[in-house]
Amino acid sequence: MTKTIWITRTQPAAAQSASVWAEAGFEPEVLALLDVMPVAYSPIPKNAILIFTAKNGVDHMAQTDHRAICVGDATAAHAEASGFRDVVSVDGTSADITRWVLANLNKDGTLIHISGRHVRGTITEDLAAAGYNATRVITYELTPVPTWPVKRISHVALYSPLAAKTFAELARERDVSTLTTVSISKATNAELDGLSLNARYIATRPTEAALVKAVQTP
Repeated sequence: MTKTIWITRTQPAAAQSASVWAEAGFEPEVLALLDVMPVAYSPIPKNAILIFTAKNGVDHMAQTDHRAICVGDATAAHAEASGFRDVVSVDGTSADITRWVLANLNKDGTLIHISGRHVRGTITEDLAAAGYNATRVITYELTPVPTWPVKRISHVALYSPLAAKTFAELARERDVSTLTTVSISKATNAELDGLSLNARYIATRPTEAALVKAVQTP
């Protein structure tokens, strides 16, 4: 029996995710639970080092003549393809970004976390408390989209706490006892508490490959 997985993230990342899941033997159904809207922001200082915790941050940053620190390899590759220079991947979480900065950068520069309006983690707060000139600039915002697949699905891939929260609010009005979810983080999975799902899996790392592995080898 074909397993159908609902890819809940926005484009263009959703298409890349769908390709990975198709290679893993799933039938992907792309339907975003969030909409991405740009937010106006002031020009970024040329000497600033930018921190990206999502591809959306890269996509909504017009200036690319900056050094960049990225949360993972996929975001780093996206930043490099977009023209950013001297790109570093910490291949981890927002807390790993903080640890990398503390270990590798002095405190005389400017660090700016390019993010959406909703953010998890306390990168700028932690770095500022450690004596760094760290701030956050919001360049986009995500808004919930109340949608649900028409076709029957067996699995749901969730890529952020906000997407999981949106899914959970919609799921409470439906029978989801046959659905299996796979979340990109513990914080994402936590938004599903209280739902009567078939199963819930969490990726060990915030990557597509880890999401697939979580479902295939629970």
